[in-house]
Amino acid sequence: MYIKQNIKNSVPSMLLIAIVFVLSTIASLVMGIPVSEITQKFNYSVIVILIIMELFTNLIVETGIMQFLATKLALVSKGGKKLCIFLFGILMFFISAFLNNITAVMMVLPVIFVLLKALNADKKYIAIFFAVILALSNTGGAASPIGDFPAIVIMTSGITTFTGYLFRAFPLFLITSIVLLILWSFFIKDKNDSKTNQKLAVELLQSRYRNNKVRLDILIPLGIIMLAMFIAWSVVPQNIIPPEMIALLGYVIGLVFVSAKNVRIKQTIDMKSVLMISSFLFLATVVSSSGLLTYVAKFLEKNIPNSKILLIVIMLITSLVSGLVSAGPAAAAMLPVIVNLCNTTLAAESGWVAIAYAASICAGSSLFLWSATAGFILSSKIDDANLGTEKEKITWGIKDYFKYGIVNYFVQMAIAILWIILIV
Repeated sequence: MYIKQNIKNSVPSMLLIAIVFVLSTIASLVMGIPVSEITQKFNYSVIVILIIMELFTNLIVETGIMQFLATKLALVSKGGKKLCIFLFGILMFFISAFLNNITAVMMVLPVIFVLLKALNADKKYIAIFFAVILALSNTGGAASPIGDFPAIVIMTSGITTFTGYLFRAFPLFLITSIVLLILWSFFIKDKNDSKTNQKLAVELLQSRYRNNKVRLDILIPLGIIMLAMFIAWSVVPQNIIPPEMIALLGYVIGLVFVSAKNVRIKQTIDMKSVLMISSFLFLATVVSSSGLLTYVAKFLEKNIPNSKILLIVIMLITSLVSGLVSAGPAAAAMLPVIVNLCNTTLAAESGWVAIAYAASICAGSSLFLWSATAGFILSSKIDDANLGTEKEKITWGIKDYFKYGIVNYFVQMAIAILWIILIV
């Protein structure tokens, strides 16, 4: 097993993690809350599930299915730019819903880069393409209870069940994804594209990946194991078998099976993400133990008597926190407020409150490049891909994404708020 950590690019992040842990500990001691009490309340199950699902994704990747799907979709598109965005966007949605979205993005990028270079894609198209990929990796992650960190936090919080979350969230985020795809397709024109370039792009992909094969003898059993995990999460009460134990058992069975097939397994864990999420979960536990967030929740309840308006206000606050700080910290910080409201004023709609909470974090994650878990990683890979021409190398950073992120955010929030108004 390998721990993936780029020390050179991680000093600021690791410093922030250390500061959060130290300040949280000091705050706990100043308020007279024993650190041992904080560690007892700490939601370890979120971290365990997060790590295990990343490792399980690595097992899936070893089958070659990611590269196979990406190549097939590129060939189906026949080099058509609108169809490329639609197909790869849908691919990212479904992959992110059930697997670690960062790992999934990294696996399909090589195919995408070959396609974009062969098509001589301009800067506008590339900006739209990756704005869609980023947004749909977020909506996909929110579509299922194991898709991303906020969804895992919700699943383990007790405010909704696994199936309750899945059946409410999946339709909402699938519709949101389709709306985003349709919207951005209006800004792309295929008519001026050279048919020769499109044909050459397809032929290049065929030659580059013609030897890529999928290990169905491994993929099918792993799919069965994941299905069994989903069933167990759906029917087994958390107080009997915690969800992290189901995840651990499924992963161990999958690992033993893949090892028995003599497949070389490269298991990597992004420790920076794990530590970052752990630090903000620790801070959220300290704040929750202080009673401050309970006071905030009661203040909102007292001043906003209408439950739908109250929920919308909380959604807007959560989305902005998520956009400014990023999804992980926002999910950890706002969860105590959500849990308190689900146990009091909004108890009757707690299942939908969970979805509103997830939708607002998802929208905020699409606002700025730094808001999304995969944002800076994706930016770095694009900058290193040497897209564009020798005269103009195409980069994709904070400024390039900004105007697309604003649109993604407002579209997602508008759909989520409308959904809540009509259904809750």
